[in-house]
Amino acid sequence: MKLKTLEYFITLAESRSINEAAQKLYIAQPSLTKSLQLFEEEVGCRLFYRDKAGIRLTEAGKKVLPEAKQIVSYYNGWLTLSQQCALKVVNIYIQHSFPNFLLPEVILNFKKRHPDIQVSCQLCPTPEQYISQDIEQPALTLFVCGAKNPIENYSKLQGNPPMILFHGAYRCLTNSQSSLAGRNCVTPEDLKHRFCVLRSSAEARTPVISALLDWLSPVVPPEQFIRSESVESIIKMAETHDDVYALSYYPILNRYEGIHTGKLISIPFADDCGDGELCLFYSKRACQRHPELRELVDEIYKSSQSFMEETGD
Repeated sequence: MKLKTLEYFITLAESRSINEAAQKLYIAQPSLTKSLQLFEEEVGCRLFYRDKAGIRLTEAGKKVLPEAKQIVSYYNGWLTLSQQCALKVVNIYIQHSFPNFLLPEVILNFKKRHPDIQVSCQLCPTPEQYISQDIEQPALTLFVCGAKNPIENYSKLQGNPPMILFHGAYRCLTNSQSSLAGRNCVTPEDLKHRFCVLRSSAEARTPVISALLDWLSPVVPPEQFIRSESVESIIKMAETHDDVYALSYYPILNRYEGIHTGKLISIPFADDCGDGELCLFYSKRACQRHPELRELVDEIYKSSQSFMEETGD
């Protein structure tokens, strides 16, 4: 039995004649008559009386009608489930200093494939607060995890481990003409009379950078920290001033043009407090519900691996 047959039956039951029902259904009268006959043969009894006055339901037809309406109603409700469960919005929260890395190209390509899905990307100092297991409006969060904020703490919140995009560490990014050039590592004493440029006061609140600043602060005075809202201006200052440095995450810092031209160098810190993995936290349950979300997660990972291959790291 086809669902359309039930719809034909309901329309015919609510009409005065087969001709009227056929007009409502936009089909030929013989097609409707044939469909009704097959339905009666299938259920094994007559559902309509036909006489000069028109058509009317038999007792069997009267029993079948409300049940047929219920079946059609159920089916139409099932059809709306796909719309209700469809992925409509994906919120991405990413740590400060990584705004132009990986995501723009990935999101653009994703939007071309899924124009009906809204992707919201927000920079914030504490993306971890947006970790969510919400299936209907899932969130992706990207930030560096280190000793001060271990991955395990957030895996419990997410319900599953994150995807590690990079194993890396914050380094001292400075002019290649600086007297620091050639060193294997940098200590707080080496930076005592130099200026550190941070993207903003918010950046200092991220756990790994906070740990690194705590390590520097006993030697490097507060007045030698400069705030800037632009990553580009920070890179420019580090590139053009021998006594300026930035805290930049390796290997992502390899994307800077100054690294390729030799104007900038990155030097590891003597302490491992700046070490950490750049992680992508996502809900496996949400990915199981929404294949599009899984696709986006996989694309971010693939993009990170392509970057590693391109830079040779």
